[in-house]
Amino acid sequence: MDDFQGLDILDFDPGVIPIFPSLGGFLQSREGHAPTEGLIEHNIPALQTLVVTKLAAGFDDDCVEALRRIVEDVAEGRRGHLKYLVLDFAHHVERDSEGGADFNRLVNDVAALILRAPVVSVACARAHMAGADLELALACNLMIAETGRRFSFAADPALSLATYGFLSQKIGFVRAERLMERGESLNAEEMCDLLLAKA
Repeated sequence: MDDFQGLDILDFDPGVIPIFPSLGGFLQSREGHAPTEGLIEHNIPALQTLVVTKLAAGFDDDCVEALRRIVEDVAEGRRGHLKYLVLDFAHHVERDSEGGADFNRLVNDVAALILRAPVVSVACARAHMAGADLELALACNLMIAETGRRFSFAADPALSLATYGFLSQKIGFVRAERLMERGESLNAEEMCDLLLAKA
């Protein structure tokens, strides 16, 4: 961790979004490489980090394809020597989101990234999270929840198996089932209390 001057991924200033002090400026920026409409890439070599900012809720086919290509490139080392892939959810619309074709494959690719390459996937929730956006964020190794954001778990566990599976691994089957069946909406602090996110 010498590259981070003593910073640890699990030990950061909660007032800084998301995990690295110098990353905040990149997340506020709308500049960077755009692999498809609604996505912006920021490569931060000094932090061995690739940030992908997502500006729209949900995942159309182009978004899924672009994200799968990015994750595959990271897993195969084609983006340089990275330690972190940050998926920055920065959409401004509060609504349930849906996944396009191959969305389930994208979720699997993100969940398996740490096994394929020593790269930690981090979800930065700077938007209200629901549906497919929340599912992909839960597939990441770590989620950072911005204060004031809400996380909606209104889904049938039988129809949202990936979300149910990720929740079950983290908080247990009974709690995951109750959370989803009741359609609960949690704030960032409640997500942190359940150890589903860091603030």
